[in-house]
Amino acid sequence: MDLDLVIANGTVVDGTGSPRYPADVGVERGRIAAIARPGALRGRRTLDAAGLAVAPGFIDIHSHSDWILTLPDHDRILAPLLAQGVTTVVAGNCGHSPAPVTDASIPYVEGSSELLRDRAFPYRWRSMGELLDTLETDGLALNAAFLVGHGTLREAVMGHRPGPPDASELRALCDLTKSSLRDGAFGFSAGLAYTPGVFAKHDELLALLRVTADEGAAFAVHGRAFTWISPMYRPMFLTAPHNLRSVKELLALARDARVRIQLSHQIAIGRRTWITHGLVLRAIDRAAAEGIDVAFDAFPYTAGNTTINAIFPDWLLEDFSHRINDARVLARLRREFAMFRAVLGLEYTDITLLWAADHPELTPFEGLTVAEIARRLRLTEFEAYTHIARVTHGKARILIDTYSGHGDDDAPLRATLSHPLCAFETDTILTGRGKHNPASFGTFPRVLGRYSRDLGLFSLEEAVRRMTSMPAERIGLPDVGRIAPGRWADLVLFDPATVADNTTAARADAAPSGIKSVLISGEPVLEDGALLPGPRRGRLLRR
Repeated sequence: MDLDLVIANGTVVDGTGSPRYPADVGVERGRIAAIARPGALRGRRTLDAAGLAVAPGFIDIHSHSDWILTLPDHDRILAPLLAQGVTTVVAGNCGHSPAPVTDASIPYVEGSSELLRDRAFPYRWRSMGELLDTLETDGLALNAAFLVGHGTLREAVMGHRPGPPDASELRALCDLTKSSLRDGAFGFSAGLAYTPGVFAKHDELLALLRVTADEGAAFAVHGRAFTWISPMYRPMFLTAPHNLRSVKELLALARDARVRIQLSHQIAIGRRTWITHGLVLRAIDRAAAEGIDVAFDAFPYTAGNTTINAIFPDWLLEDFSHRINDARVLARLRREFAMFRAVLGLEYTDITLLWAADHPELTPFEGLTVAEIARRLRLTEFEAYTHIARVTHGKARILIDTYSGHGDDDAPLRATLSHPLCAFETDTILTGRGKHNPASFGTFPRVLGRYSRDLGLFSLEEAVRRMTSMPAERIGLPDVGRIAPGRWADLVLFDPATVADNTTAARADAAPSGIKSVLISGEPVLEDGALLPGPRRGRLLRR
């Protein structure tokens, strides 16, 4: 019998971590139908994979593509993900998801999500189920799975009010979490350094995590601190590093709720925080040995994107629009920033403005560091940073360097990426506005090239496992992440000898090398970096 498609003469790296082997892969009706020795299969179409690795499509376990996926031209905007081999994104991370919403909460969600969006659009849904139905009807360029965001839930129930929920609000939060998971979300996410997640305390989180655990879903979380000191914990000094305290807080919650926890983007920010990375990894190891179902993810760069408000303390964020204009508040903030710079080893030269929230005065400065912007505006560096935050209403997007290293001085990053509990992610905010994070273009080729092939931190098979079957298992994604009969034929064909990330500081949007073909549901969607014409092949995944 002739199959729909045979991918012939390739070397299969099946996603399990098992040794690679030569084989033909047969596809029928979008799924893998057969795997056989080279030359054994016949198909109506043949794709020659001689000299190439044939792997499951890569899964971006920590994506921020939520709002972009709702746009009619999202295939154009998200093409860089396909070009690096990504066939599935897990969206709804860091506490932000486009649903569930109410008429009253939409303005809050719009404000929280502006740096994640490309433009304004009407919310054609209210519940998580209605969002998923909308995306499925509209069609997707790549597969998408959603988490429900704690911040979005809180805005639906409490607006932007800080402080704990009362008893009726907590019941409403739990009910909305349960209904979103039953609508098809794969888990619950939180962003405890962002508004409004920064206001959540232990009892609120524990109640929501128990609901998540009862539903058998995953918990993905951006912790309160990724630096050795922060505004998030007291006392500030003469105590355990704050990034370690953050991880221990989250692990204790996971233990008490008995929930599967995915610690988002494990990083050590600031040169003086780097030394603490081993303490954090050992705490995770101990938790795993004690039976906590824990893993984490990381991206292969020493810089990452975030909102300009991410490094402000909660006491400022409680009433940001007023306090950012209060001279007494700014005097206090200036003192704290000066202290943090000194003790963290993080400078304004390490912070780059990526997107100025369409502010005409600042848009020409996109791609410049805060130090460079300060010189051009004839302000101090502190004044420049707070000015950007003020005039963009906290919505500017920045890139912070010194994440677990700086340039090639990346020993903490190598230790993190080498850890067997580490899945690989982009954590990128990819929109059509502003400058880009290199992770949007080169994450998975960089892991395969620099860290696996060139530095030998792990084998090719292990690299592929941690970008395919591991994230699928952590989130609970069905029928993806492995090359096996019956699984969806989401595949990437690449040259192990040449696959590489080509981004630089000057060209963060450079295309990768070595990614030859990407298939979704058995159909080629990209060849040699170019999107192919035809219908969208992506699938909306539901739990």
